[in-house]
Amino acid sequence: MESLQERARWHRALGDPSRLALVDALQVSDRTPGQLRELTGLDWNLLAFHLGALEDAGVVERRVSEGDRRRRYVRLRTGTRDRLPIPDPAPQIRKPVFICTGNSARSPFAAALWSKLTGQPAASAGHHPAPAVHPLAVEVAADFGLNLADVRPRGYDDVALEPDVVVSVCDRAQEGGIPWDRPRVHWSVRDPASGDRSAFEAAFQDIAERLRSP
Repeated sequence: MESLQERARWHRALGDPSRLALVDALQVSDRTPGQLRELTGLDWNLLAFHLGALEDAGVVERRVSEGDRRRRYVRLRTGTRDRLPIPDPAPQIRKPVFICTGNSARSPFAAALWSKLTGQPAASAGHHPAPAVHPLAVEVAADFGLNLADVRPRGYDDVALEPDVVVSVCDRAQEGGIPWDRPRVHWSVRDPASGDRSAFEAAFQDIAERLRSP
């Protein structure tokens, strides 16, 4: 259970309009510091100050891109979304295409869970499709009632759905060029491919938390 001091630090961090604007922006998409600066109009010194305050309070974290290692993404920490005020207007995804590198774990997770939660179709693809969905991804998905056994990775050209938003769940896909001229959202989800089952579970939970948020 959180202490009173921890709760006070959390609320103090969200009590500034600039920091709340940063949090609202990050509920929609993970972003680079440069993107946050463009969205908020904050100068670099103030942006660094406010991000530091949010990081110290455990609201956000910064990650090195798995693609361009010079790039950093700012994202909400896992487990924080349920405690945050809903941004106005709340972000909405209606007809998504989820993309990652191999279309072998993260984007199939997202598309299958999206369809389960909403009853609406979704597509997934990879810019370098793998030969098959990773066996551990199939296992983890099955634990949550999702069937990926018959899913086959595909490239961007094989997507029939005309999306209204493209959601990259992979830094490399985000940075590698996206062929759809549609609004884009980025979720910096760690690639589980070289890890054990827990890495796939963590990737699934990261995606699930985002999809269950408003």
